[in-house]
Amino acid sequence: MARRRRKRPIYSNTYIKRRRIWMVVGVLLAVTLVALGGWLWTQRKTGVAKYPVRGVVLSQSDGSADFQALQSSGVAFVYLKSTQGASFFDDSFATNYQQASGSGLEVGVYHYFSFDSDPGAQADYFAEKVGKNIGTLPIGLRVVFYGGYADHPPKPAVLKAKVQAFIVELRRYTTRPLVLMGSPTALGELKGLDRSAKRWVISGGRPRFDGAAFWQDGTLTAAGTAYTAVAFMGSKQALKAAGE
Repeated sequence: MARRRRKRPIYSNTYIKRRRIWMVVGVLLAVTLVALGGWLWTQRKTGVAKYPVRGVVLSQSDGSADFQALQSSGVAFVYLKSTQGASFFDDSFATNYQQASGSGLEVGVYHYFSFDSDPGAQADYFAEKVGKNIGTLPIGLRVVFYGGYADHPPKPAVLKAKVQAFIVELRRYTTRPLVLMGSPTALGELKGLDRSAKRWVISGGRPRFDGAAFWQDGTLTAAGTAYTAVAFMGSKQALKAAGE
């Protein structure tokens, strides 16, 4: 006599199907939550950290820098202070330039403009001390209302004339593009000057400045060391092209 097969209740298949559906829903929900958590984490980043193309600014006051650590932390470029006025040369420039150039980072150099020195003499001094070590990025010209000039800045016409004189003399040595570095106020005073030069805004808030290409704000930490942070407001390809 054939053995009767035990019949499974109809609701059993329904239960299995529902369980599978809920398992799929659970997996999809978990994946969604992970993705949402990652997105929310990126939103926690503020200022310069939100931009993918980030860099740092260095001078002798920062001591020795670990350029490999900077590159490993996602830094794409570095700007090095070279000269200030017509008689100050940054003690760390040569070492920083050599090490940065061998690290794979894009390198820029900048001059700190002085209102107390002849503009032409400053450009000559920059060219003499830097030589061919001008990096791969636009040459930076930092214009800051330092000391007593913070309360009594030069008149706009005088400021533009001085900076223009520096640029004209610098063009005797190189045709490398420039980037004018300064606060929104300082850059506003230079509006219309060298329209081909990019603008580097030093500001505690996201720059709403026409032509802003760089934004300096806050710090970036690599290997336990905090550096002055700056973001390039574009792609890595655009950064490379900026110095051409």
